[in-house]
Amino acid sequence: MGGDDDYTDSRRELEPQSVDPKKGWGFRGVHRAIICGKVGQVPVQKILRNGRTVTVFTVGTGGMFDQRVVGDADLPKPAQWHRIAIHNDQLGAFAVQKLVKNSAVYVEGDIETRVYNDSINDQVKNIPEICLRRDGKIRLIKSGESAASISLDELSKFTENLNILIYENLALLVFVVIMQL
Repeated sequence: MGGDDDYTDSRRELEPQSVDPKKGWGFRGVHRAIICGKVGQVPVQKILRNGRTVTVFTVGTGGMFDQRVVGDADLPKPAQWHRIAIHNDQLGAFAVQKLVKNSAVYVEGDIETRVYNDSINDQVKNIPEICLRRDGKIRLIKSGESAASISLDELSKFTENLNILIYENLALLVFVVIMQL
């Protein structure tokens, strides 16, 4: 179809992306987590040095309660424990009042990594957390409650939020592909 000059095997070098410190990357990534599990540690409120309150507890997913039948050859799956930090005062008060150990809970928040200096070992440690701030959600799932008991309005809001997340992820993927071309 064409001569030898139509096909060139030379790939252009990937140029490093520069980030404007004032504007950032220009897009907001999605670092969202949705967890349904059982409360392991009872919510505790802590007061930070700046005077703000943070409510902290853990939620376990998977594990023994997730398996229907345990055979002789099957070993129980280990539970995955997630640290939840609530920075919203109203949601924190709700968690302290309503959540008890082993109660089922739905949590939706941002994935963040907290960095601190360990004074004992003199090391810097990173702790991944699911943080509930102004757009976080928490819901106590009552025993015997199923998806059928959730109202249509709640389901439509959930699917609408899911569609927005899918759209944002798709737009981000298209942006990344275009940047690599």
